[in-house]
Amino acid sequence: MTDGRETLVGLALVLGAFTGIAAFFGVFMNATYIFAGAAGANPLMAIVGILLILAWRVAGWWGLDRWILRAVGVPGAPGKPFERRRNGRSSTSPT
Repeated sequence: MTDGRETLVGLALVLGAFTGIAAFFGVFMNATYIFAGAAGANPLMAIVGILLILAWRVAGWWGLDRWILRAVGVPGAPGKPFERRRNGRSSTSPT
């Protein structure tokens, strides 16, 4: 029986929204199935999920991450909501 977590992870992966984060939680849930003794394609899905986590920047060009990550930002390049303000102005506003 599925609860909302699997559905949310699946939707995020299909839509390409926060792909790296969704893949991380997918691998985490898959690991619990593997440790519980479930056999099948779970180890293969775990490997694919880890590769997706490692390639999150490239995977972001093929889904909603293309626009979401520009708005929210990524490590080293914060988005508009997280820009530091200097003297009451944003860093991108004209002087």
